[in-house]
Amino acid sequence: MKHTLLLSLALVSLLGHSGRAQTVATPKAPANAAVYTYVEQMPVFPGGQQALLQTIGETVNYPTEALEQRLEGRVFVQFVVGTSGQAQDARVTQSLHPLLDAEAVRAVSALPAFSPGRQNGRAVPVAFTLPIIFKIPQNVEEILAARAGKPATASAASVTSDYARFPGGPEALAAYLSAVPYPEGARATQAEGRVYVRFQVSASGKVEQVAAITPKTILPTKALQRRKAAETTSTLSKQTADMQLLLAATQLVTDMPSWKPAFQNGKAIASSMTVPVDFYATAPATAPAPVYAYADQMPGSIGNQGKLAGSMYQGIRYPAEALRRQVQGEVLIYFVVNEQGRVEQAEVIRSVDPLLDAEALRVIQALPASTPPMHQGKPVKVFFTAPVNFAIR
Repeated sequence: MKHTLLLSLALVSLLGHSGRAQTVATPKAPANAAVYTYVEQMPVFPGGQQALLQTIGETVNYPTEALEQRLEGRVFVQFVVGTSGQAQDARVTQSLHPLLDAEAVRAVSALPAFSPGRQNGRAVPVAFTLPIIFKIPQNVEEILAARAGKPATASAASVTSDYARFPGGPEALAAYLSAVPYPEGARATQAEGRVYVRFQVSASGKVEQVAAITPKTILPTKALQRRKAAETTSTLSKQTADMQLLLAATQLVTDMPSWKPAFQNGKAIASSMTVPVDFYATAPATAPAPVYAYADQMPGSIGNQGKLAGSMYQGIRYPAEALRRQVQGEVLIYFVVNEQGRVEQAEVIRSVDPLLDAEALRVIQALPASTPPMHQGKPVKVFFTAPVNFAIR
């Protein structure tokens, strides 16, 4: 059972090092000239300092014995960001208690990779010190009861998550995806558009089975010509089939740091996910508003997979001509739930047939409004991908 800890927002050493990197001309290294304390380009955590704090808070597992003894306070951990970006050589520089010291070191050692520090264009190891505050949560008795195998109350159960989480939270994931480099091979054609990438987060948090979704080319048919109202090719206009962009998006997802895996009944499990990666031949004048992969509080009926599936399949009307032609398969829909809890931006990202595509879109767009997604106390937009199955029995 985990609890998100209250962490120091000061990040004393990180902010201090950054300031010195900007004002001191000649960087210093320790006597052994192996590890720097500041450099021209300091290491950067995916999503920035706030994401680092959030990741530590989600990674730290408050030791049960420390909760029982009501141990709390601050531990200072020094570590080195190596040339590969990995946190290494973590050690306590200001101790609190062996239980909390050990957990602080473990959490720091488990951090995903930083962008490494650089001096004279070369990656170099850089030392940091991070203060971690352990504070007894108000629902400590419920947490201890749950860990002891007693029936957990709703508030105790809410301490754990059931979906995979990117290090640093949804903001860090959005920043990571938006920072995709434009491939040089695509500049000649100025290709742009969106690539949807499916992947699996394993039970250990590793990103696996990465594959871009290639848009299906729908060939003209007499049925298509007779039923322009059912034509959904326009809904695929954002999605690109450019091979350079497909490869770049696939590589971006493949290079992701490890996630916190999904959980079911207290056990880590593998889970699948689809994310959009947008490419612009020319950078937009204003950055698009962020749409998150998940939030602290997901939209009620839509965020619950079981309820979502029930709502979809109750509303499906199998097109008569599709039945006559024995057309069946799975249509994959991308859509966004906005700050008011309503569905918007629905589009087909994997097509079966124009008739089934149109019906799948209609069902998603007809979903009733839900409670809005909330993140850090504010309503936000969250995207979903939903498979809509059509099967003739």
